[in-house]
Amino acid sequence: MKRIVSLWFPKLSTDRLARTGQSPTPRDWSARSAATVVWHDGCPRLAAVNGHARAAGLRPHMRLADARALLPDLVTTAGEPQADRRLIETIANWCDRYTPWVAIDPLGSAIAEEGTEACSAGGFGGDAGLLLDVTGCTHLFGTGEAGERALLADLTQRLSRHDFACRAAMADTAGAAWALARFAERQADLFCPRHSQRAALAGLPVEGLRLDAPILETFLKLGLRRIGDLYPMPRAPLARRFGDQPLARLDQALGTLAEPIEPRRPPPAFRTRLAFAEPIGRPEDIAAATSRLLAALCRQFEQAGVGARKLKIALYRVDGSVDRTSIGTSRPNRDNPRLMKLFEEKLGELDAGFGVELMILGAPEVEAWSGTQDALPDQNAPAVPAGIDGTIDLADRLALRLGTANVVRLLPRDSHLPERVQVAVSVGTKPAATGAWARVAGLKGARPTRLLQRSEPVDVMAPVPDDPPRHFSWRQHKHRIVRAEGPERIADEWWRPRPDGSRPPAGGVPLVRDYYRVEDDDGGRFWLFRDGAYKVAANGQPTARWFLHGFCA
Repeated sequence: MKRIVSLWFPKLSTDRLARTGQSPTPRDWSARSAATVVWHDGCPRLAAVNGHARAAGLRPHMRLADARALLPDLVTTAGEPQADRRLIETIANWCDRYTPWVAIDPLGSAIAEEGTEACSAGGFGGDAGLLLDVTGCTHLFGTGEAGERALLADLTQRLSRHDFACRAAMADTAGAAWALARFAERQADLFCPRHSQRAALAGLPVEGLRLDAPILETFLKLGLRRIGDLYPMPRAPLARRFGDQPLARLDQALGTLAEPIEPRRPPPAFRTRLAFAEPIGRPEDIAAATSRLLAALCRQFEQAGVGARKLKIALYRVDGSVDRTSIGTSRPNRDNPRLMKLFEEKLGELDAGFGVELMILGAPEVEAWSGTQDALPDQNAPAVPAGIDGTIDLADRLALRLGTANVVRLLPRDSHLPERVQVAVSVGTKPAATGAWARVAGLKGARPTRLLQRSEPVDVMAPVPDDPPRHFSWRQHKHRIVRAEGPERIADEWWRPRPDGSRPPAGGVPLVRDYYRVEDDDGGRFWLFRDGAYKVAANGQPTARWFLHGFCA
């Protein structure tokens, strides 16, 4: 059974202004009635109000003129939805310390006290929320129900120390946790034991089901004020009268209907954490903690039979901020010393700030561990243990210094054209499947050891047009051919532009290349091809052209 935490910030907009000290002054937001203002329906309205303004009778969505009539000395500033969005993103990053499954609340917004206007971060009400799937994470705070309650208490206490007003509720479903966080009257009711959401929701107002405003207003007129009032009602008449939404929301909250919610980022496949009794800040302490985390993670890799392709480490600082860095590997790796050498290149970029109270190391990308690297061109040679010649370590270190995109490897591509048979990709790209290079090597005829970046035209003399050449001139140097082998015919890929930018004739037979391996009287070996079959144009000149494409060993 899942356990979901709904974290609600009822005054996110005003909390942001009070914390950052924005205009007018921080004291105005903490000691006086204050509100943010947005334009709506052609007039300025209150978007969010602090506690003093709410106590004076001001509410979100109220016209600014009406609010000034009640409180002439009201402190106001323009609402900033984008700033509120950035703040909730920052808080979501901070919540990764409890679980990798964190989502910005997509279930709906808190309902304003008038019961008609929805609120969201930067909208009317200035609130926002998060959802945390803490399934399997509460053992870090204790066993059973005690660990779950301890996680909730730690979460809210730490946020309160950072001057955020918040409420957190835990239940088996996201819908139940959402309703409890916003409408539970007692602090003790914020924790819903397993399989108890039906009883916990019965006394909450129907606003906790996140219904559309017309449906909600009709429910209130009919006297359906509590969620429990819907339990005994016949489902078929309710669906005919109000549609599917009320029953779907009720079933989602009770857990009889699944409600998938996507996290902000995919949770890492493997993850380990290390908390400190006292904050640390020295580089050597951070390096030692990283080594401990790596050792624990590598043991997980060994048990699962995988190796890391990407590792991310996060430092959670005492001021609530988070600093991150990552490394990548060219092959699956689970060697603690080698991975630590890569991290040594990146740890210097991290800033401990006023101290680090928690470190988390995750592996978002892993692959099956083979323990060997791809064989070299000699297919009969025995496999070599990964990294024994230092090649892999060198690629990883170069990628750290120069950037992954600037260190490339060659991979085979499914094409029979010589210039397209391989492609340069980032060193972090997954290697080709076993046997891919063998298929390339199995193409008809031997391939040259060196290809020119672009084939170059040559002048050729042949006794018969379709015979192999006897002489050719390249870069003002004449070569007399003593041996020739071929032709090997390769057709163009008609759906792609040719190297010179032209395209094969539409609807006709694709142009072909006839390749010859030739040797001159000096022992040089070349790879020549005739572009197209031999024909004579109207001006008496042959249409076929000859090119030099590479050099054979």
